[in-house]
Amino acid sequence: MSVCAAALLLMGIGQSGVDAPPLVHEQRLDDVTPVTIDGNSAKLTVSHRGLAADSFAEVTNLGSGRTVILLVKAEDRGDGILSAGAARALGLGAQAVANIRVRPAVPSPAEQAAVRSGSVVSRLDAPPALLAALRRRMPQPVPAAANARATTDAPPVAPLQAQPAPAGPAASQPRPAKPTPVATGRWFVQVATLSDAGRARTLAKSVDGVVRSAGRLYRVQAGPFATRAAAETARASIARRGFGDARIIAQD
Repeated sequence: MSVCAAALLLMGIGQSGVDAPPLVHEQRLDDVTPVTIDGNSAKLTVSHRGLAADSFAEVTNLGSGRTVILLVKAEDRGDGILSAGAARALGLGAQAVANIRVRPAVPSPAEQAAVRSGSVVSRLDAPPALLAALRRRMPQPVPAAANARATTDAPPVAPLQAQPAPAGPAASQPRPAKPTPVATGRWFVQVATLSDAGRARTLAKSVDGVVRSAGRLYRVQAGPFATRAAAETARASIARRGFGDARIIAQD
C-alpha cells in the first residue's frame, strides 16, 4: 500500500468515527429567596421550585456568607423549605426563616455520599462584596399604600365629652372602658419574608406586627412606630430573638 493510500485510509477512519456530542448551553439557576426552616428534620436538605428532587444544590447564608452543599428534597408542603440540620450547617441558629442563595451543584461521588449521610460539605464563604450584591436582589417589601392612606386620611375622631354621673342606683354602674388608641407612624421593622401565610400570621402576632402579601410571599412587619428611635429599639429586641436580618423601613 502506498503512503498516499494509507493516508487516505486513516482520514476515512477519522471521519467515520462517532462525533462528539454538541455543546448545550443552559441557563443555570441562581436564585436569592427566603425559606422557612423546618425544625423537625435533621437532614441536610433544601427544597426549591427550580431544582429537581434528589439533585444537589450549593446554598449560601446571605447573612454570613457561609456556603454548603445540600440535597434537594421534594416537599409536599410548598416551596422554600430548609431543614433544621441544613440551617445549623449554615450557621442560622434557631430562627424561623432565612434568606439564602441557591445554585445547582455537582459534587463528587464522595461528597454526595457525605451529604446523604449527614456530613457537612462546605464551599468557600461568599465574600462581602458578593453578599452585598446578592442582598440587593432580595424581593423588597411592597408599600402598603392602602393601609397608610386609611391611617392618615381617616377623619379625626371628636373627643368624648364628659357626662355628669347619674344620681341614685345608676351611679354604681361601671363606666365603659375607654377605646384603645390605634398605633400610628411611618416606621416599621421588616422582620422576615415567608412563603406560608399561616406561619407569617403567627410570627406577626408574636411581634405585634402585620402581614403584607406580595404574590406568593408574605412580609412580616412590626409596627408602626411614631419615630425611628422607637423602631430601632424594637429592631434590636427582634434581632435578639434570632431575626438578625431585621431592618427598618419607612412608609410614606
